[in-house]
Amino acid sequence: MGNSVPKSYGQLNFNMNYKQPVSVKYNTKVAMWQLPYDARYKEYDEDGTKWFESDNKNGNDEIENAEQNLHMSFTNYKVRTKTVWYDDNSYDVESRYKNNTVTENHGENHVFVNIKDNSDRLVAEKIFGFDSTDGRKMIYKYDTNGNNVFTVVRIYSFDTTKNRATDVVNYGYTSDESALIKNCTFEKEYYMLNGKQVDAEKCDGGGYNVKDKDGKILTFQVE
Repeated sequence: MGNSVPKSYGQLNFNMNYKQPVSVKYNTKVAMWQLPYDARYKEYDEDGTKWFESDNKNGNDEIENAEQNLHMSFTNYKVRTKTVWYDDNSYDVESRYKNNTVTENHGENHVFVNIKDNSDRLVAEKIFGFDSTDGRKMIYKYDTNGNNVFTVVRIYSFDTTKNRATDVVNYGYTSDESALIKNCTFEKEYYMLNGKQVDAEKCDGGGYNVKDKDGKILTFQVE
């Protein structure tokens, strides 16, 4: 990937001190392709985004309009979003789905996405730069043994020209991992025990053996 893209994997901490928020917008959105099919939907997508929005590009409430005229309720498909624009032309988008929260950091040269479940546990990350077609996704798997937390981080590469955003939206709605790794190439995986990178040995049955700090071998099961 290009030099403009952060190289480290795991939770990346962006330095927010150098930029200040300029404006904030709250919105509610419904992905039209997630709804049961109805050819009439396109009549109510005024700005052609393939989303129904409570505050669209023209300032209109497409959701209310579609629900009233089609005699439908989109309640189970509504996503609450918060967009913050900064004085360096970057912006962040937080989207709250039923079972997870997706946070997108859009910088001048990169996009970084993290996904957390309702327990605030990191389940996936996605990163790509605008000077390369080579992106990365990280999938996080967890297991516990007593007070010990074992994490498997699986790294995938993907072609950024084929899918910039739909994969994350589909995962947001479904929590189906296949939506994120479809058409991706598995690269490698690494392991962490209680937040620190460790070596692990795969054992029969899909488990992993790991030594703790005292040299005791612990076994974890990760799908």
